[in-house]
Amino acid sequence: MNTLLPTHPRFGRAIGIRRNGAPIWPVRGASPEGDPPPPAPPGTTPPPPAGAPPNPPASTPTPNPDPDVLGEGGKKALEAERQARAAAEKAQKTLEAKVKAFEDAQKTEAERTADRIRELEQDAAKALRYEAAAAEGLPLSSAQRLNGKTLEELRADAQVFKAEIGAAAPSPTPPGTPPPKPDPRQGGGQQDATGSMDSGRDLYRQRNPRK
Repeated sequence: MNTLLPTHPRFGRAIGIRRNGAPIWPVRGASPEGDPPPPAPPGTTPPPPAGAPPNPPASTPTPNPDPDVLGEGGKKALEAERQARAAAEKAQKTLEAKVKAFEDAQKTEAERTADRIRELEQDAAKALRYEAAAAEGLPLSSAQRLNGKTLEELRADAQVFKAEIGAAAPSPTPPGTPPPKPDPRQGGGQQDATGSMDSGRDLYRQRNPRK
């Protein structure tokens, strides 16, 4: 009957069973030399194999070169590098300043152009108002109150304004019409103005008797 051979954590699997029931381990198991290392417990890092080089130390950043240990040639090279870097930074700042000045100049010119266009538009609108007022027989002083974007719109508004002025003005007196008679009641109190001159004289004497 086949018997399951036991396994030792150090010597490996047994090669047989003695009569008394003891396992027979391999020959290399008789001496610890040359035996494979025992398995590491769970959760631990196995040791490096024999003869393996140790882990190299972590690399450290290279320090800035010390001018005192560079020598004459190293000092000149370091100084040249610093001067070149300073010149590049200065050139960059100069270029940025020129770009900003150019942008400001362009912005100012654009603003001037916009102001000039706005002035021309205002002059053109004023000229159209004057033309519409003159065409409709209005005084030029009334041109500023006209509303419209085109000459046709301004003339239409001028016609409306002209009609409003005509309606508010008193109707003219036809030629040959006599002037209106003065009202005799003005300054005469409440007396009826239809009486004769004698009655008016008598009334005056009653109000102002001679002394």
